[in-house]
Amino acid sequence: MKRETIEIQLTPTERSLLLRYGYPFEQIEHALKACEASHDVEIVPMDSFEFERLIGDVCWSINQTSGGPLQDQLLDLCDRLEAAEQFGDGMLDVL
Repeated sequence: MKRETIEIQLTPTERSLLLRYGYPFEQIEHALKACEASHDVEIVPMDSFEFERLIGDVCWSINQTSGGPLQDQLLDLCDRLEAAEQFGDGMLDVL
């Protein structure tokens, strides 16, 4: 059975945070590293099962930080990831 893929737009900062604090599976790690040099918002496809685990890993990292700007960034990222999972829409609102 083929698993669903979620496409999510990520900023360079979000991609960097996921690589460092999300402990991504190999497939997601390759997708994030493929656009690592980009300074643009990029669409990164992720397997839904691996994406769910990635959210859990970001939550774990949030609990391991002791407040401050890093924890705030991880909380914001986790909120975006959870919304993308719940609503199936990982696109950023462009103003």
